[in-house]
Amino acid sequence: MVTDRQIELLLKKKASVLHLSAANYCWFEDPAKALCLKLAGTRSAAAPLTGLCDSSRCPQATHHIVHRSVWQTTADNGAVLMASPRIPAGEKDRLRAEHERSMRVLEEIDTAAGKAG
Repeated sequence: MVTDRQIELLLKKKASVLHLSAANYCWFEDPAKALCLKLAGTRSAAAPLTGLCDSSRCPQATHHIVHRSVWQTTADNGAVLMASPRIPAGEKDRLRAEHERSMRVLEEIDTAAGKAG
């Protein structure tokens, strides 16, 4: 039987590696697996480099229903920009890739939350 003390100790251990952001939770348990550190060209850090976070590609990032509105806004804004005749074709290609990424994250969030997509 698991005691309250065992659960408390487990949560304390996990809390030290959990970093919260508006778009994801970063479980910074293994710096060698952190995409942000790879992008920065460093292998060690005490915390993630949130300015370089690409949570849709990092194995230590998770997305939850509380993050859905951020990803939905990003997808909506991308769709508006792609529809604009003032945006050059090359930029629309980049925006399309970002929009597809946002839609993929939204689908993953919805699947995890048990919503029909």
